[in-house]
Amino acid sequence: MNKIAFISQSGNVMKSSIACAMAVECANNGLDVAVADLDKEHRTISQWLKTRIENEIDPTFHVYCVDSAKDALNCFSDESLAIIDAPSRATSATALIAKNVDLIVLPTPPSKKDIDLSLGTLYQLINDGVPMNRLVLVLTRVGTAAELNQALDYIGMANFGDTSPHVLSSAIWERVGYRGAINDSYSITETSFQTLNDSAKAVIHQLLSKLLR
Repeated sequence: MNKIAFISQSGNVMKSSIACAMAVECANNGLDVAVADLDKEHRTISQWLKTRIENEIDPTFHVYCVDSAKDALNCFSDESLAIIDAPSRATSATALIAKNVDLIVLPTPPSKKDIDLSLGTLYQLINDGVPMNRLVLVLTRVGTAAELNQALDYIGMANFGDTSPHVLSSAIWERVGYRGAINDSYSITETSFQTLNDSAKAVIHQLLSKLLR
């Protein structure tokens, strides 16, 4: 079983949206996948999936509603891929999860404030003993190519010794089409716009390639 966790220091970064999209894409390709929803305050994925099932949208997948990091790590059965959607605002539970999964994803909007929050989380996790090669940043809510390049340059200036944070070359753009899909219980890979679907799928495929290689 491969385990991947999505974490963040703040809300509204598309963390749950990317986790849902990964589950949908894996299910579409015949992979047995499940999600642990650790967001006790909002249960974003659980509510999204409930509406998706009511609207008879396929594919679906199993979601475990859990209340602790330990439960999130132990709730899965024999799925091929386990996805953990951690709550916003990293806590001690984040470190426990990060030490026991194969890949940790930090969705990050391109503002310097959001990037600094994610870099701070990276520093803390590395200090807690999480290997750098398990950590990856995904830029989200990006407005333009210029904004993407500026964010990449800013992240590249971070000092992590001999290594640099791994950032996906693909990003999730700030587009109305994504919000519309999510509101209708579709994933960000299932919008009405092929270019948006392709962009989101590129992110998912890059994450899966890093996870499974």
